[in-house]
Amino acid sequence: MSDIATSDDAAPNAGPDWRQIWAFHLLVVAVAGGMFWTASYPGGGDLRLSVLFGCMSVLVGCYWLGWIIYVAWTTSRWRRWFLIGPVIGILTVVLLYTGAPFKMRWAASQGAFAAVVAGHPIPPPGSAREGLTVPHRLGLYSITSAYWVPGGAVFYETHGWYSAGFAYLPGGPTAEIGTVLFESPRFHHFGGSWYSWTGGD
Repeated sequence: MSDIATSDDAAPNAGPDWRQIWAFHLLVVAVAGGMFWTASYPGGGDLRLSVLFGCMSVLVGCYWLGWIIYVAWTTSRWRRWFLIGPVIGILTVVLLYTGAPFKMRWAASQGAFAAVVAGHPIPPPGSAREGLTVPHRLGLYSITSAYWVPGGAVFYETHGWYSAGFAYLPGGPTAEIGTVLFESPRFHHFGGSWYSWTGGD
């Protein structure tokens, strides 16, 4: 009898092939990309998508843990690709925590917003809300409406579970803006005269 193991004998301990490994990690990247895309909107984007991608990330993490335990147990070997998933996960958490997806998307869109307000006089305190004509697309964002308000301009972004958007306020936000918009916006300063905002109708 030959002592040389056949391919059939080795197959049970060979572990997953490269196609399975690539397919799984492409899924991990896709889930991370979905979380980045949602986080790149003011106010965090559509809450339903945030919950969806959050649940998917938990399921993918549980699958990864079970998979590596199974592979390590059946092959008695530690594989370097075991670390790819955690590295992607840690990088995703760090980028989300630092707000990098939003910052990068805004950086690519700021010029389009700045062009809309350039050269227009800033409405003084006590001014009424006035419609501002803007393209439906400004940079990488979709805008449903925009208004001149006391002290600057406010833009409503299409996506989002709540009202959200951007504001150009050279003098900073004031309580009067909330009165004019008929809601109570919360502003977050992210550079120069620009703010993101969220609010409820």
